[in-house]
This record gives sequence, structure tokens and C-alpha cells, in this order.
Amino acid sequence: MQHPEHIHGGDIYRASEKYGLAKDKIIDFSANINPLGPSQGVVNAVVKNLGLIASYPDPECKELRKELAAYLGIPMSHLLVGNGTAELIYLLVRASGKNRALIPVPTFSEYGLSVLSQGGNITEIAMREEKGFALPVSEILEKLPGADLLFLCNPNNPTGRLAGKKAMQVIIDEALLHGVLVVVDEAFMDFVPDKSRYTVMPLVSERPNLAVLYSMTKFFGIPGLRLGAVAAPEELVMKMNALRHPWSVNILAQVAGVAGLREKGYMEQTNRLVQEEKRFLYRELSALPGLRPLPGAANFLLVDVSCSGLTSGEVADMLGKHGIMVRDCRGFAGLEGRYIRLAVRTRPENEALLRVLRLILEVKGE
Repeated sequence: MQHPEHIHGGDIYRASEKYGLAKDKIIDFSANINPLGPSQGVVNAVVKNLGLIASYPDPECKELRKELAAYLGIPMSHLLVGNGTAELIYLLVRASGKNRALIPVPTFSEYGLSVLSQGGNITEIAMREEKGFALPVSEILEKLPGADLLFLCNPNNPTGRLAGKKAMQVIIDEALLHGVLVVVDEAFMDFVPDKSRYTVMPLVSERPNLAVLYSMTKFFGIPGLRLGAVAAPEELVMKMNALRHPWSVNILAQVAGVAGLREKGYMEQTNRLVQEEKRFLYRELSALPGLRPLPGAANFLLVDVSCSGLTSGEVADMLGKHGIMVRDCRGFAGLEGRYIRLAVRTRPENEALLRVLRLILEVKGE
């Protein structure tokens, strides 16, 4: 079993202890969260409703599901809200009864862990580095007959690679012929400016073998509240709901979710900032000796450090000593020791990262 630090980013508590730094002195590039943080509307809604913590939350999340269904353009009956998408991934595997999973890698570790937790088997399909980690559509289609579950992350984490809707539909339709449930994780789709060209969310009510995961913690900047949703066939939603703990989504998370979905200006501001800062980071990182950032569609960049003379772990540790957390990608299949992942943050924070990286690379080059 991998150490927890190899599975997820965002553990500022461990970094604070390891480097002897106050938590508020650490800039976290390891978690792919909206650099603006929660909107003022979300903060105000949470503060205004603090008194509700004296009551149980709505176990059906009716107000949030109604708002989310309208935002995503799907019927409420196809939606289940959970304590982040991680909870929903495990619930989905349990409720579906599927246990022979195909997983293109490198990708988010919880897909495989959820299947293994139910005694299932995993077949990994490599997304090849020399092909820019593109989705291996033909290999996936070849292996569908031996599977009953397929996980696809789009845009993919940690590569940021975005697959086209046509390719996704081909896979989903072929999977249906073989009785394979396709789970598409669109946790970062809100960061894609022209997402309507890529999301398969509208297909959920048409395809009986499609489930789409949606994260609210990343785009709306509320990872501490834990909030996610899954859009799936009604029968699967009912089975998952029967297995779910009745109050897994706390009242403040529900309040924050409703408020966030109503903040259209904040959404537009977020995408403008992320796109501008991603271009800036990509350009500046490309100019640093030994670093090779990969273009990506999400709010983060995967960076090859193999030509720097340092391993990904050494780069991450040196940055950590300067109060900057990045994601060492040693926990991802095929990336061990060679890649780090950087979230896109605000200009002052991005400049701080670049200053320390320049210092590290200068010292190494001497």
C-alpha cells in the first residue's frame, strides 16, 4: 500500500511538521484548488448559516441537488451528492457490483483503490509519455470485452490531457455493447473554458452505462468542506443512496454549494485568472534549465524535471524547505522520480515558486 503522501496532495499539516513552518507560511501548489479560494458569496452564506449546525443536515440535499441539476442540465433523479467525489467513487463500485476494471494510467489513485477494496481486479492501460499521455482509445476498445468497469478522468489528473467528446462517445457506446459501466471523472471540467465541447454530462440521461463524477471542492475553493456529486442512471443512484451514510454531506457544505453555483461572475473571474496564470507559468517554467512543463487543459501543470539532475522527490523537498508545496508524482504509474505537478495559483504566488525554482537549479548547476 502506498504511503498517504504518495496518494494525495494538500497535506499542509504534514508539511508544517516536516519543515518546521507555520501552516499559514506555506504556499500549497500540491492541491489543485481554485487560486481565488471560496467566493465572498460562499463565505457570507456559510457565516450567515452557522446557526444551522445545531440541526441535522438535509439527508437528501434537495436544495443543492435542484441547483446543481439546473447548472449541469440533467434531471435531479440522476444526481447524488456526497462527501467529495472520493466517497462517491467507493460507493459506486460497491453499488454497481462491478469488479473487473480497466484504468488508463497515470491517473487518480482512488479508482484502483476502490476496486481493490471490494476484492476486484484491475487492468492498467498505459497512456504513453512519447504520445503526450493521450488517451489510448484503440487499446481501451480492445480490452473492453474482458472488463465490466472503465474509469476515465477528463481532463486527466495528473497529466492535464483532455480527450475529445467524439472519442469519449465512441468508448461509451462500444462499452455498452460489452456491458461495461463507464465512469468519467470530470472533477476539473469547470476549468475548461469551452467545456460544453468536451463534457459528457448531458449524455447521462441517454446512456444506461455512463456515470459522471463532478467535484465542487476544487472549482469553488472549498476542499475543507468536502463536496462532490455523481450523475448516473437512476437505478444506480438509488443503489448508491441506499449504501450512503444519511448525513455524509454536512449542512455548511450544502449551503456553500448552493451559494457557489449562483456565483456566475466568480466562475468567469476564476477562468480568466487560471488561463492567464497557466500561460505565464508554462512560459516561465519552459525557460528554466532542466524543466519541461506539459501543456494541459486543467488548473495545473505536469512538469518533467528529469533533465535537471534532480529527482522529483529532491525538487519537492527543496521547495518544501522554502515553504512551497508541490506534488511529487512518484505515486503515479510511470512518473516515478521524474515529474512534479503544480497547481496554477495567483501571480505573486507563482512568482514566488519561480524564484525558488531558479535558486534550486542555479545551486545544482554550480
